[in-house]
Amino acid sequence: MIPPHRHCLNCGISIPPEESFCSQKCKEEYIAKRKKMMRTQQIFFITMLVIVFAYIVMMLFK
Repeated sequence: MIPPHRHCLNCGISIPPEESFCSQKCKEEYIAKRKKMMRTQQIFFITMLVIVFAYIVMMLFK
């Protein structure tokens, strides 16, 4: 039988159920990846808003 466990959120190795990461290094890497992903999503969202706004302005002054 498999003992209760979780998998590290960053690298996926087996860890005790009360932990989320296998090491401090994995935790730091995960946080850095999340920050980068959030920044990328924010830039994408802002870019889409600018494109939609520009399209609306172009349609109004056609």
